[in-house]
Amino acid sequence: MEVSAYEPVSLTENDWEKVRAFVRVVVEKAKADANSPYSAKNLMGHVTAHVAWCHRIAGLPLEVSVVFDRDIIGEACERAFPSLTTGTLATRRSALLFVAQRVLPQSQRTARLKPLRDEKVAMPYDETEQLALRSWARGQTTAVRRRDCHTILALGLGAGLPAPDILRLRVRDIHVDPQGVLLRVSDSKFPREVPVLWRWEQPLVDLVETREPEDLALGVARTTTNPNYLNYTISRTAPEAGLRPNSERLRNTWLLHHLASGTPLGPLSVAAGLETFRTFEKLAHLLPEPTTTDVRRAMRRPLRAV
Repeated sequence: MEVSAYEPVSLTENDWEKVRAFVRVVVEKAKADANSPYSAKNLMGHVTAHVAWCHRIAGLPLEVSVVFDRDIIGEACERAFPSLTTGTLATRRSALLFVAQRVLPQSQRTARLKPLRDEKVAMPYDETEQLALRSWARGQTTAVRRRDCHTILALGLGAGLPAPDILRLRVRDIHVDPQGVLLRVSDSKFPREVPVLWRWEQPLVDLVETREPEDLALGVARTTTNPNYLNYTISRTAPEAGLRPNSERLRNTWLLHHLASGTPLGPLSVAAGLETFRTFEKLAHLLPEPTTTDVRRAMRRPLRAV
């Protein structure tokens, strides 16, 4: 296929017009290599997607030294194409690096990039699954197991705690006042305070009323904080509708709830113990599409002084 005959199906005519000439020049130069393992069609597909993201989303200038910089290629392949599998991303990145080797000056052909990580998102639980997990906790055969299972859900779905923080939390870290329940997560890589969602407060209120302050919130007479203990506890329970809780899915359900509810990213990242917004980016495609009215209402809010 001739480079000039390629027409992308995923770009609007207007977006394609803005990058078309640049893409064609780059691919013509790259495919001049007789040893190229890529067809012109494949190169056009990969390069078009990459250049369109760089120009339209990242706001980068159409310059080969910028668009085909190794760091930019790495960034795009990690952030720009969330629907692609790791294998397809690896193929795209290899094609873009091949192009970079042919269009960049020798001084810019830097070291190899790190291997791509398979970063599949642990899918949040939907409402039906959350109801099934409530039934899972209620259906345990002993009072201690019911309490522990409700505690796991309250700390995961109600406060988004990851497994290490769930296992280290003590009853004294649970504070109940007229404004609700607040967790003071102190024995953690990211010490912080986390308000608990109201619908998950009661199991934690019960802990404060029935357990000793120095007790670990999960388990009876437990001394270990090994992360495997959480999986062990869950594995000993019977599933409900085929479900047992997964701590990553619990946490992502909590995060997605706050993102969909409009919780500001600054406070949310602090409460979640996150140093970057990367986790939010991985969940963003799961958010419902806002209406024009939603966007206008949100964007007209008064700016706060910083």
